[in-house]
Amino acid sequence: MNRYIINLVMLLLVSITSNVCMAEDKVEQTGQEVKALVELESANDAVPTDEDRALAEAAAAKKKAESQNLMVSVDRAWGLLLGDELTVIADTSTLESGINESSLPQEGKRYGLWLYLKSIDVTDQRLVFHYQVINVPAKNTSVETPTFDIKQNDEHWLVIPAMPLMIGPSLAASEGLSNIEIKEDIAPTIISITEVTSDLKRYSLIAIISWLLLMAWHFGWKTKNRAPFSQAVHDLGRLKWKRSATPDQASRILHTAFNQTSNTIVVYGEIDKLLENYPWLAPLQEDIKAFYHQSEQHFFARQSGQEPDMDMIKKLAKACRSKEMLA
Repeated sequence: MNRYIINLVMLLLVSITSNVCMAEDKVEQTGQEVKALVELESANDAVPTDEDRALAEAAAAKKKAESQNLMVSVDRAWGLLLGDELTVIADTSTLESGINESSLPQEGKRYGLWLYLKSIDVTDQRLVFHYQVINVPAKNTSVETPTFDIKQNDEHWLVIPAMPLMIGPSLAASEGLSNIEIKEDIAPTIISITEVTSDLKRYSLIAIISWLLLMAWHFGWKTKNRAPFSQAVHDLGRLKWKRSATPDQASRILHTAFNQTSNTIVVYGEIDKLLENYPWLAPLQEDIKAFYHQSEQHFFARQSGQEPDMDMIKKLAKACRSKEMLA
């Protein structure tokens, strides 16, 4: 009897538990249906109306009106072929605020049918967009670079305007390679050399005559009109081209210059008279006396002394020529 009662109680408990679980499942299912219905109504509410579209267009127009177009240039706008690269440069030097780099277009991406944006260089003065042509038109085609909207750090919008380009086909043949004809060789243009030859002869003749006149003046008329010490310096300079030149010859050349200057033969004892008649030689008195003393010891002494010093003679001749030109 007790067992029967216990079994009855257990069956009753199991029945109650099952009813409770079924009620919970029904409540949960009802909640999901309600949630789905709410989401559906929300989705229906999210469908833009004409008013929403008008507001969006007005906001876009306002944004465009407030945007500033940057000055843009392109390094190559025509003659572009497949694989060619070009650079679009936007000037940002006048902007007060920097560029928000997160608003720049994505690099390594194709924009449109013709161009691939390889990279963007950002500096304080400009933006540099590096493009590459990635398609071939059938004939010369005018295209434009992409237009981008970018933003400054102060939330002000800027516009990178489009730039026109001309892209051409790889081959200048509209109907295939079979229609390409090789043109005949062009005969070279014969240039007459008669005028050039005539000019060459005329200029050569002028050069020869000028050279002869220069030689005549240098060795003829100029020699006759040279002052004594100028002639001495000239003659001393020519000695270095003679293999048999000796210090004695150099000494005689300078003695000749002194004799021609004074119109008489100057010896060591008459140097003071020479300096008195030609006072512009006075600053060189010591050098002149040393030269004459050395010459007297070399040419007139019983035992010939040391040969005259060539360098001293040339130096004295040049010093006398300088005084002579100022006299």
